[in-house]
Amino acid sequence: MRWELWRPWYDRIVKQLGLDRKADVNAAKVLDGLLPEPELASLRNLVGGRECIVFGAGPSLDIDLEKLERAGHLNKVLLAADGATSAVLRYRDPDVIVTDLDGAVEDQLEAWRRGSWLVVHAHGDNAPQVRKIASKLKERIIGTTQVEPFGKLYNFGGFTDGDRAAFMAHELGASKIYLAGMDFGTKIGRHSGDKDLSRKLIKLEICKELLTWLAEELGAPLVNLTSWGEEIPGVPKVPISG
Repeated sequence: MRWELWRPWYDRIVKQLGLDRKADVNAAKVLDGLLPEPELASLRNLVGGRECIVFGAGPSLDIDLEKLERAGHLNKVLLAADGATSAVLRYRDPDVIVTDLDGAVEDQLEAWRRGSWLVVHAHGDNAPQVRKIASKLKERIIGTTQVEPFGKLYNFGGFTDGDRAAFMAHELGASKIYLAGMDFGTKIGRHSGDKDLSRKLIKLEICKELLTWLAEELGAPLVNLTSWGEEIPGVPKVPISG
């Protein structure tokens, strides 16, 4: 993602949520200082040219996983957004976990120990967690930031864990990106690490707008499989079948 494309979105989100730009930069510096040299080519080989499923932590997550297993669709590349990891692990290890470390981190670390990639995001509120967790990981880790990237960090676009995973999959060349567990309603899923309802609803609206932009303007091949919840403009919604 070119910074010139992402910056207007970041500027808008800063105003909407009252983010501290300096804190975002400082957290990014912490993460950059802890990372090994990134192995982005290996992650691109995992995702590029393949069908992926991005799992959000919405209320539909558990039933979506059940349906996908019955339909035999969990053989695709699985990307779990933070708290969704715990649910996905009941079926198989996710290939990639996209996280700002506010979910069940022990489950994410267990998945990493079993071979999953961790894409760790730094922002102004999570520098202590970044320092605690990223210092332990010396392989299969990529760092991301929501400010202009520097050092070993990337900015693939996106803001919440779920839409960042979809942006990353597109940047890495996924042939199809299915979305599951992305409801965008007023109910917070039990796997979500964010319990501040009013702030969470703003973030979900931003997530939905970003996914629309990703599909309509950036040409990402998105398909929404989520069983319940709201439509995502510009993203076809289809039932899980098989």
